[in-house]
Amino acid sequence: MFVELCLLLRDFLGDLDLGARLDDLTDDILYRHITFAASLQHSGRDFTARPTPELDHIAAAVLHRLATGSLGDTSLRSPQARHATDATPRTVQVTDGPTGATAPDKPVGALWTSSFLPEGTSMWQWGELAESGPDRPLFTVTFDQADIRLFTIDSPSDYGQLVNRYPRSSNGRAQVCWTRAADDLDAVHLTVPGLLTAQHVPVTTSQGTAVLTGWDAESTAWLHLPNAFEMTPVTT
Repeated sequence: MFVELCLLLRDFLGDLDLGARLDDLTDDILYRHITFAASLQHSGRDFTARPTPELDHIAAAVLHRLATGSLGDTSLRSPQARHATDATPRTVQVTDGPTGATAPDKPVGALWTSSFLPEGTSMWQWGELAESGPDRPLFTVTFDQADIRLFTIDSPSDYGQLVNRYPRSSNGRAQVCWTRAADDLDAVHLTVPGLLTAQHVPVTTSQGTAVLTGWDAESTAWLHLPNAFEMTPVTT
C-alpha cells in the first residue's frame, strides 16, 4: 500500500517541494491519505509489492514526515480508541484464522483498539464507518501500559520475527500461530510506519513467505485483556 500512497500524494501534492508540502499537512490529514490508500485494496487494484524507483523520493519524504509527528510514535499509548455497543469489554478468546492464500493474517477473536488522532478521532474511524456504519459509539480505553506483554510491528522485519517466533504454514504460505502467540503476549500493535511498510509486503521466514494482510489501519489486537482495562464513552 506504500506504493498507492506515494502515487496519491504525487497526484495531490505534485513533485515540486514535496517535503515542504508534506510538512504542511496535519497528522490527521496525512493519516486520511494513508487510510484511503489502504482502502484501495478493495477496489480490485493490484497490491502486489513491486519495485518503483521513481517513487523512492516520495517514500523517503513520507517516512521523514512521519518521524517528525505523532504518527511516528511507535508506543502503545493509553488511552486507546474503540467503537463498541457498550462499555463492557467482551471476553477475548483467540483462535487461528483460515490459511488460504488470500486469508488475512490476524487473530480471530481478539479485541481491537486504535490510537487517537490529534483531533480526537480514532485511527480506525474510516474502517468503522465502512464496516459497521455510524451507529456504534466511540469509547476511550485505559490500561496500565507497564502491565502489557507487547509485540510491536513497525517494519517488515518485525512481522517476520513474529512469524518465526510463532510459526504456522500451509501450502507454502507462512503465518502467525496466534494461539501460540497468546501464550506469551497480551497485545500486538501495528504502528503507522508498520502499516505503510509491512502490510502486503512479502517477508521470507523459516516457514516460507509470509504476507501481513487484513489490518488496514494503525491498530492493536488484544490477545488478553490486562488488569485495569476500562472503557469510557467519549462525550462530545
